[in-house]
Amino acid sequence: MAKRRFRIGIDARFLGSRGGFGIGVYTEELLSALRKLDRTNHYLVLVRQEALPHVPLAENFEAIVADFPHYSLSEQLLYPSFIRRLKLDLIHFTNFNSPVIGYLPPSVVTIHDLTLLFFPGHKRKGWLDRTGYRWVVERATGRAKKIIAVSAHTKKDIEERLGVPGEKIRVIHEGVAKRFHLLKDKKETSRILRRFGITGKFLLYVGQWRKHKNLINLIRAFALLKQKTALSHELVLAGQIDSQMPAIPELIKKLSLERDIVMTGFVPDEELPHLYNAADLFVFPSLYEGFGIPPLEAMSCGCPVVAARSSSLPEVLGEAALFFDPRRVEDIAGTINRVLFSYSLKRELREKGLSQAKRYSYNKMAKETLKVYQEVLL
Repeated sequence: MAKRRFRIGIDARFLGSRGGFGIGVYTEELLSALRKLDRTNHYLVLVRQEALPHVPLAENFEAIVADFPHYSLSEQLLYPSFIRRLKLDLIHFTNFNSPVIGYLPPSVVTIHDLTLLFFPGHKRKGWLDRTGYRWVVERATGRAKKIIAVSAHTKKDIEERLGVPGEKIRVIHEGVAKRFHLLKDKKETSRILRRFGITGKFLLYVGQWRKHKNLINLIRAFALLKQKTALSHELVLAGQIDSQMPAIPELIKKLSLERDIVMTGFVPDEELPHLYNAADLFVFPSLYEGFGIPPLEAMSCGCPVVAARSSSLPEVLGEAALFFDPRRVEDIAGTINRVLFSYSLKRELREKGLSQAKRYSYNKMAKETLKVYQEVLL
């Protein structure tokens, strides 16, 4: 008897988008792995027009242009009928953004975190925005046949904050992209560092500028180290500069750290591994993470990691990082100082980090995700 071929939709509207951050990477890596793992089912990949080149080519993969912006009326009013016309057996929403009204085929939804419930941020300040976000998340998780949580901590948040039964949720860790590894081309690394104005040894942070990322305390800890130790390192903040977070450059100026802190702005994917490889230490002070990919990327590149003892980070990083209390500036500074000036501790964290990062792969993630599809379909 021939095996049934299902029509599976992947909502990939975050694909190829800077604004999608980790969700775009998650979606692209999932598609790439599924293309190799599943030659039976027919996949319809729903993308924005400009993201078509990011869809992996395969006989059973079909790209469908779905220009329905996130958080828009068209996403809620027009997208459902568009999806229905595709006659899907299942659709996977790779983030909570999905239509909350109208009939949809059986769905799987990935929840990366519930950050906006804990830290609304400058883009979700109003009561109406927060209420709308919660409503969409509750409807998406309520309608889904299965929910994928990227960590046990995120699963716990979904259960406690949204009232979703635990048996409906599968914990599937994310992975680390293959481009993050030890590099041999020191000349290219030096060229990239010079272009960003990085002139000596440095501490590295990679990520967004958001309140919960806790950059204010990181900068204060760095200032404390400069004041009380012989620290000669620069602090490099790699990531898009956010004009709606003026407190960060204002604090740098107030503490007279303009010459000691490098703000790179957006770093292209192909250049980021060079920063990780060259950094003396990676510091991740975030108050809340659903998973926390940047520290794993750093570990994959042989960079020792110190991180906040918060949310999912101890779960994901295990014994391969040294943790601090992210709300205590003195503890952040003390932990950085402890690692920077101990060759043996740096070497230990480097070796543990390389081993820890190997535990996470997008191929493993895709295999476990495919099992979730099969649970819903069969």
